[in-house]
Amino acid sequence: MSGPAASHVLDDPFGFARAAGQQHGQLAVSALSRLQDQLAGNAGEVKYSVHGSMDPLSRPQLELKVTGALQLACAVCVKPLEYALALQTRVLMAQPGAVPPDDDDPETPEWIEVGQELNLQELVEDEILLGLPLSVRHAQGHCSSGTQEPFGAKKADSPFARLATLLEPGKTDKR
Repeated sequence: MSGPAASHVLDDPFGFARAAGQQHGQLAVSALSRLQDQLAGNAGEVKYSVHGSMDPLSRPQLELKVTGALQLACAVCVKPLEYALALQTRVLMAQPGAVPPDDDDPETPEWIEVGQELNLQELVEDEILLGLPLSVRHAQGHCSSGTQEPFGAKKADSPFARLATLLEPGKTDKR
């Protein structure tokens, strides 16, 4: 491959793991197309590093670290919120069509099918999508809408608060 995309491809991922290879790179957030609908803005970049190795059972694996900042939408005010991205994961590699062993151990890394090439941009984007929180919000009192009620919900007296006043002697409701 030629051009800038060539630096984001491992030509022989199994050889890379056997040789304990290392590769580092940067990706523009705007180049991560599947991530775009999760973002409030696509400025900036993410940095990644990939280290190949063999696990204790002599299986090829990759350790991936991804850092950067993403602009996500606050779940309360829907304004942009900077989210610090710091992911670290390990994946075991299997040949296409190979059946990875069943392992219910939560400490065992996930398996991915890898051919003669591995597109690191797709791997990085997959891990970012898997690592994003379902919902983010500004710190208490920092939403630009001035409210902490989700999606414009109006703050109203709770009907249970009125019932509680009936149960407490000496308190009267002045409505």
